[in-house]
Amino acid sequence: MILKIPPRLIDLLLESDRFLISSHVRSDGDAVGSQLALAGILHQLGKETVIQNETPVQENYAFLPGSDQIQPWGELPFKPQAAILLDAPDPRRIGTINRHLPSIDKIINIDHHISNSGYGDACWVEPGSSSVGEMIFHLIPALGAELTRDIALCIYVAVLTDMGKFQYMVTSSSGARVLSLAAKLVETGLVPYDIYKKVYNIYSIAPLKLLGEALSTMEFKDSGQIAFMKVSRKMLERAGGGFDITENLISYPRDIVSTRIAILFTEHDEFIKVSFRSKEPDVIDVNEIASRFGGGGHPAAAGAEVSGSLDEAASMVLGVVEEYLSEIKN
Repeated sequence: MILKIPPRLIDLLLESDRFLISSHVRSDGDAVGSQLALAGILHQLGKETVIQNETPVQENYAFLPGSDQIQPWGELPFKPQAAILLDAPDPRRIGTINRHLPSIDKIINIDHHISNSGYGDACWVEPGSSSVGEMIFHLIPALGAELTRDIALCIYVAVLTDMGKFQYMVTSSSGARVLSLAAKLVETGLVPYDIYKKVYNIYSIAPLKLLGEALSTMEFKDSGQIAFMKVSRKMLERAGGGFDITENLISYPRDIVSTRIAILFTEHDEFIKVSFRSKEPDVIDVNEIASRFGGGGHPAAAGAEVSGSLDEAASMVLGVVEEYLSEIKN
C-alpha cells in the first residue's frame, strides 16, 4: 500500500507555525500516540503546538513522552493558525474541543476510518492504514524531520494498540508492512516487551472488579456466532472506575472459539456505546454494521452510539447483527 500524502497538507504544516492538535473523546492508544508523535515532529521544525482532548490520558498511556502536555478543554496559550484533528471521522467526535474550531482559520483532517466525512481544508484519509500512527510515520520524511526514539515509541504504541496487539493483520501483505514498520521503530532502541507490559499489564482493582461483573452478563446468539456483554453505569460505580476501564473488555467475548462477532454494550448518561469486533473482517465487516446505526470504524473493529435503555439497545442491535449474518450467508 502506497500512502498518498496530499501536497496541500504538507504545505499547511510547513507554512503554519502554531497548531492545536486534538482527537476523539475517550482517546485510545492510536489517538494519544499519534498526537504526541506529530507534536514531536512539529517541534523539530520549530513549530508551537498545544494538545487538548476532552478526556484525560488513560493510565496505561501516561508513560508516553509528553503525555503530561495533553490538556483538557481550556483557554489556548496562543491563536493557532491550524487545528489538526487526528483519528476523528467527524469534527463532532472531539467533543468540547471543537468549540475552538470556529476561531481557527484552517482545519487539517488526518484519519484512517473509512467512515470519515472528508471535512477540512486539508484532508488525508487512508482506510487501508493500520492506524493514524502509521500515517504519522510517513509524514516524517515528507516534512524533513527525524525519527527519534521518543517519536518512535509514540508511533509504536499507536500501531500496537490499533492493531489489537498485532492481531488485526488480515493479509500477508498488510502483516508484512506493519511488522516492517514496527521493526524500523524498534531499531531506534525500543524494547517491545517493556512497552507491552506498560500498555497491557497495568491492572488496578477497578478494571478487575468490572471484569468479574461483565463476564457474568455474557450471552450468545446465532449458535454462538455472536457473543456480547453489557456494562451498566451501576457496574462502573461499583467497580470504582470511569469508562476507560472498559477498553479491553471486548477481547473476552471476541476470543471465544465460536465467536464471529463480539459486541460490548456500555451505558452512558445519554446513550449506549456499542463496540463491535469481527474475527473475520474479510467476510464480516463490522464497519458496515456500525454504519447502520450512524457509527463507523474498520472492518475488524467499529463502534456506534444508540439511544434507549441498555436492554433496548442490545435487543435492537442484536436483531440487526443477526439479520446481517443471514444476509452474508445468502
